[in-house]
Amino acid sequence: MKGVAAVLMMLFAIASSPAAELTPFVEDGELGVLVTGMAFPEKLNADLKSGLTNRILLRLTLEQAGRRAQRAAEIAIRYDLWDERFTILTRLDGAVVDSITRTSVQEVRAFIDRIRLTRLFKAADLPASDEMTMNAEVLLNPIDRERMETIRKWVAENSARPPLDPASALAANDTSLANALFNKIFEQYASGSDLAAIWQQRLSTRPFTLDGLNHARR
Repeated sequence: MKGVAAVLMMLFAIASSPAAELTPFVEDGELGVLVTGMAFPEKLNADLKSGLTNRILLRLTLEQAGRRAQRAAEIAIRYDLWDERFTILTRLDGAVVDSITRTSVQEVRAFIDRIRLTRLFKAADLPASDEMTMNAEVLLNPIDRERMETIRKWVAENSARPPLDPASALAANDTSLANALFNKIFEQYASGSDLAAIWQQRLSTRPFTLDGLNHARR
């Protein structure tokens, strides 16, 4: 029990890190978010060069007047021991939305220390002057890699539905593919499975309005 309590205290300390920030923005008419300053474990740099895929999973929840919409993002990082380079894939609700390569751990850390997720919600479908908040639950390698592949197949088999429509998603008791995916992951996480790492962080934006955000263009 003492060991469990110690782990919970460690997780609480990590989750409460004041340096981490979640910052919303509007770009090209769509709401995105910038995730910075997360307190990743010290051994992450070594893990990145292991040749195994490291994954950062984020459940993003947009809340406004008791209504909510969710998206699930995944950052998958794989080091090719032969080519000596990193491939970083970004997925949104299971679909690949970006793929880049980097040549050093420092470049990878610069990327994940400043995760920029775009095209989460269409701004035109959201109330421009009403206050809303966005929350993020972040997991690093939350379950063993074999189960992760099983979940990936499950997502692929169940993602034939149209992309999440924020206008209809911002409704009470919305059940999306993103929510189902993360529920499955968190069930595994809470069940005491063979975990690749024990690390999580929760972040929240301050209340904001679309009118108050800086509308940036590429």
